Amino acid sequence: MVVAITAVPGYAGHAFVYAQVSDSTSTYPAPTGSGHQSPYYASWTRQPFGSSSCPWIWAVYVYDRATDRQINAPPPSAPQPNFGTTTSLCASPGTTPVEEPPVTEATARLDLDLQVSLAPRQPVAGTPAVLSAMLDGALTQDLNLYLNMAIEDWSVTRWRVDFGDGATASIAGQAASRLNLPHTYSSAGVYDARVVALIAGHAQAARYDPYGAVHLVRQPFSVEIGNDTSATARAAPTRAYVPPVVEAIVSPALEGSAPGPTAFRHVDALRGALTQFAVHLLVSREGLVRIGGATVGAARSRLLRWRYDGVPSDAPRNAGTIPGIVADAATLLRLQWNVPDLVSGHQLQDYTVRLTLYVESRFQDGHVAVYAIASYFLVTVDFAAESG
Repeated sequence: MVVAITAVPGYAGHAFVYAQVSDSTSTYPAPTGSGHQSPYYASWTRQPFGSSSCPWIWAVYVYDRATDRQINAPPPSAPQPNFGTTTSLCASPGTTPVEEPPVTEATARLDLDLQVSLAPRQPVAGTPAVLSAMLDGALTQDLNLYLNMAIEDWSVTRWRVDFGDGATASIAGQAASRLNLPHTYSSAGVYDARVVALIAGHAQAARYDPYGAVHLVRQPFSVEIGNDTSATARAAPTRAYVPPVVEAIVSPALEGSAPGPTAFRHVDALRGALTQFAVHLLVSREGLVRIGGATVGAARSRLLRWRYDGVPSDAPRNAGTIPGIVADAATLLRLQWNVPDLVSGHQLQDYTVRLTLYVESRFQDGHVAVYAIASYFLVTVDFAAESG
């Protein structure tokens, strides 16, 4: 008497199996259950096996219907692992009977078939990134294992997306196995971005009746497959505007004459004479734009206004510049000295004229800033003239 496993071909090479018992005269199917009047019946039990090539097996127990005695029990000396039968079959999508529950391993493999990623991997908060999801080529094989059926067709009916920052999306599948979705994280942080693919299709399998007859069945299925990725949004680098380094230079001229074309920081004036100074801007270094400590741009600066910060000069009434008054850049500074240069330590000392410069800087990114910058210039009073 021999117990054998007979394969029945199905869709796309998918094989379906059931037990047969052969004695000296004939061959009998051995279906599960006891309603059939054949001499034998079978019971299928899934057993974990732990092999990389065969994670679990079908252990097939065949019984004599008249006595309920197992006819394929192993001998006492059978090697391990011993599942109490000499008939077993490595389970796979091609050799698994229908209507068995999915195994945990198959469920985990389905999730791994959905690859989720973010580009760039660490986006800057406030800048767009792209969340991508792609179904792996192994999905059909793993669906076979999950459903214990042969997959005829499948498609993504809908994508559900949770970006991890409270934003979600639901997108029709459109028969595509890939999703690319832009998203902007508004603030820095670590987010769990998750994508779920809702898949539907049709599968085929065989089931055998109590008399051992095999029937091909076709039925619809739906399954959800999800995976996630960690999204780390970095804080946007700080943007800083560095003021320019400037100083005042002047073009001196006697009263009634036009300012000279050349500008100076140290000029001469005649004692007792009203002197006009045209105030100019000397830029030693332009304003800078810095992002995250790196210089990325510069500015163009111009003098808008100025203010005289000294004391009232010796100019006649209503003729000299009044301290503390803000004047336009084109306005002349009018000062007069009726006394000799200051003497300190037997050395002549120049007069220091202090100003506040109001400088406008226009940066390359469109930012405009106005800075109040303290400056000064020096005046040597010449003895060549007397007032009055």
